[in-house]
Amino acid sequence: MTDLRKQARSIENQLDAKLVQYSRLDSGASSSAMSGRADASPALLQREIEGLLAQLADTNDKMSRNAASEVGAKAASMHVLQRHREILHDFTQEFNKTRANLKVSDEREQLLSSVQNDIREARKSTGNGTDALLRERNAIQSTSRMTDDVLGQASAQMDALNDQRGTFKGIGSKLTELAAVAPQLNNMIGWISRRQKRDKLVLGAVIGVCTGSLLLYSMG
Repeated sequence: MTDLRKQARSIENQLDAKLVQYSRLDSGASSSAMSGRADASPALLQREIEGLLAQLADTNDKMSRNAASEVGAKAASMHVLQRHREILHDFTQEFNKTRANLKVSDEREQLLSSVQNDIREARKSTGNGTDALLRERNAIQSTSRMTDDVLGQASAQMDALNDQRGTFKGIGSKLTELAAVAPQLNNMIGWISRRQKRDKLVLGAVIGVCTGSLLLYSMG
């Protein structure tokens, strides 16, 4: 019986030290300093404590059987056994509480990590969408500038053709006057008339090409 009591006290001392170390993981004390130590990892400590609790329970059972077989001093033995059982119960309660707290803390950290990942992904997605909008806006602005340039060129060509048409009209009116005096100028007047028609066709073609180019660029 004496050897069993010594064994029980030795296990209880080990449990007490392990539970203190285990509770530090729960409170976060010295977690950074302990993270590199194998004996401080939650999983390893949990297995060691569970093993010690099982040993203490087995030792208590052995003391209970010995106490039942003792003839004298049975009451004192039962009192000592009851004390060891209370210690085992207290250690078990403390271990279960700390293990539950660590589980809650771990789940909370996993949830926070998941939320942070979702936030980073959302920011990344928003950033990509913003970049796409900026590129689209720049493309629209570039298209608008090119459209303005093409329209400006078309307008300049139209003004030049209008000036030429005015010039040809003036020449035509003078030639008409001369035609009354010199019939041979009728051929020249016909040529000028054909030139005016051709200029109109050229003007229409230029406007058509500019408009088609704008439509193709916008569709591209």
